[in-house]
Amino acid sequence: MASPAFATDIPVLALLVAAWLTVPVSWAHLVTGLALIAVIGVHLFTRPRLPLRAGPVRRRLAYATFLIAATAMAATGVLRWAGVPHDYLWHGGVSYLVLGLASVHVWSVRRRLRARIRSPQRGVRNEH
Repeated sequence: MASPAFATDIPVLALLVAAWLTVPVSWAHLVTGLALIAVIGVHLFTRPRLPLRAGPVRRRLAYATFLIAATAMAATGVLRWAGVPHDYLWHGGVSYLVLGLASVHVWSVRRRLRARIRSPQRGVRNEH
């Protein structure tokens, strides 16, 4: 069986990079962005809990900022797709913020991610 990381963690990172690479091809960027939203949902669902109500204030603030930025990225992307002129949206800037926050997140959980990559799958929900 594949490790939990290959089912939830690695696809998020791969789709983030793919969304960035497909910017010149609007339909591919849109499809990749929609897939990214779905995979982020699965990624969050497989976590036992999000540290928004417990843990150090710094960690709670970081996760809240990450979730708000990802939501803003998705919302501005949908608005761009709906035809709102790019002058009124900051989809690109918010997207680079999400990429930066994702890099910080991967770096901060690198030991747990390595353990998830090596561990056998133990069901849908897996604590890390």
